[in-house]
Amino acid sequence: MNILLNLLIFSLPLGVVFRITPIQNVSFYLHDILAGLIFLFVLFQIIIRREKIKGKKLFIIIFLFLLVGFISLLINMRHLTFQTFLISFAYSLRYAAYASIIFAFQFLDKKFKESINIKLIVAGAIFTAVGFIQYFYYPNLRNLYYLGWDEHLYRLFSTFLDPNFAGAFLVLIILLLSDNIIRNYKHKNRVISYAVLWVAVLIAIFLTYSRSAFIMLTISIVVLLSIHKMYRVLLLLVVLFLSLFFIFSNRNIEGLNPLRITSVEARIDSANEAFTIFAKNPLIGVGLNAYRYAQVRYGFRTDSGTLVSNADAGTDNSYLFVLATTGVIGLLIFLDLWVNVFRLIIRSLHSNIHGRLAFASIAGLLVNAIFINSLFYTPIIAWIFLLIGLTVNKNR
Repeated sequence: MNILLNLLIFSLPLGVVFRITPIQNVSFYLHDILAGLIFLFVLFQIIIRREKIKGKKLFIIIFLFLLVGFISLLINMRHLTFQTFLISFAYSLRYAAYASIIFAFQFLDKKFKESINIKLIVAGAIFTAVGFIQYFYYPNLRNLYYLGWDEHLYRLFSTFLDPNFAGAFLVLIILLLSDNIIRNYKHKNRVISYAVLWVAVLIAIFLTYSRSAFIMLTISIVVLLSIHKMYRVLLLLVVLFLSLFFIFSNRNIEGLNPLRITSVEARIDSANEAFTIFAKNPLIGVGLNAYRYAQVRYGFRTDSGTLVSNADAGTDNSYLFVLATTGVIGLLIFLDLWVNVFRLIIRSLHSNIHGRLAFASIAGLLVNAIFINSLFYTPIIAWIFLLIGLTVNKNR
């Protein structure tokens, strides 16, 4: 488990660059494989070694959510071929694999948990460094447009090939650094090294020109510094963020214009499509995750178009995605999952060094998920589930 979690952490900076696509619309990455092995390890501990799961309520809620998604798939099977059914079902297995990260931490000792902090910082530094290299030497994705990627002209997208998801991931990194700076303020050398990296990550965030990342950054920093009661620092940072937001903007280029409306219109269209699909399947949705095929069925996409696109497997809003694929029942369970996560973290807010970081990270991410489907983007949920596992599991 130690080896698997170490490999998982350092596989996250690879993003989507190294992926395997055995058949059309089915891709997996190194971190998917590692999450799958962690899932098998946890199952082995539960089934063969009869280990009792800590955080049993969380385990049950995740199981219920995936069960509803599977039942929905069965109900909608008449609209799917055997292949598309298996592709959709594989999505549930992937989510289960990443969710198992939370429960894997009960099989780790205190020493290993303490070492994860610096490993996450190193992984974050690698991702940021690659992002700067990409920004200066590979400033757009025009040559990959035929593979379904947007151009993202003059924006930092690192190995995610998407500035919005890259921006959200960078916010998680800067929150980790912020928390470490606050906790290590007496160690000057350590604080200086963290502060230098903090500035680099902040610049990288603004180079993504992602408004959803900026909103997430503002909310998460407000939450983190409010918990630490650092209101003066908070005021200075908010002024700094607002200043940088306009300094880095460029109204002459659509993608760099903070007042651009093209992406807003696209998100509204995406939300309308999700509402339409939900309205036709309100109780239990179209199946987790058969959203791509539902779009074709209701005339929002063509078969040929959806085969090329990298975005048609979901909608921009994570909550609408859940609503469309699992209906009202699935959404209620999904929201209950995050309510219980918050409850567990609040209990550990002052007794666990990762509690405040986890609380601020999730608070910002839940708002970010209104604009992009970040609650189902695997490198992001892997990071979040690592923080949850660190927070809610007591030392073995």
